[in-house]
Amino acid sequence: MADLITTDQLLTELQARTLDAVLDIIIPADEVRGMPSARDVDVMAYVSEVAEQRVDAIREELDSLNEESLKETNAAFADLSIADQQALTEQLKATERYFLVTTVLQTLNCYYQHDTVLTALGMKPGAPFPEGNEVPHGDLSLLDPVRARGKIYRE
Repeated sequence: MADLITTDQLLTELQARTLDAVLDIIIPADEVRGMPSARDVDVMAYVSEVAEQRVDAIREELDSLNEESLKETNAAFADLSIADQQALTEQLKATERYFLVTTVLQTLNCYYQHDTVLTALGMKPGAPFPEGNEVPHGDLSLLDPVRARGKIYRE
């Protein structure tokens, strides 16, 4: 069996630079509200821990973005000015239905679970119901139509 060489690096240097640039476009920092940029919440650590199966899709999306950037501008995406990066992403978003869909989704998932973001939004960081959730006693007759419907599943 061949020796297996692994690395802690999920992205190449170019992919990482591209991701940093994209994250600042997806969710830029808002200093007035105290909101960090998506770049500041370590999206790839989140993805590798929670959605490892999405790492390859993110790599492919970043590579595709760089290919388009090279084709359109003769420069890597991360080397473009912020205005050119935004213009290119808007152009690709308008023409490609699934442009960066995995990257955006995982970024949003990570960002809105980050303690700094939750605190800036005025929410308590951590699980919403760490002590459980007390359900008030209610009118169970509201379930009568569901019970009357009968079994709708196979055994």
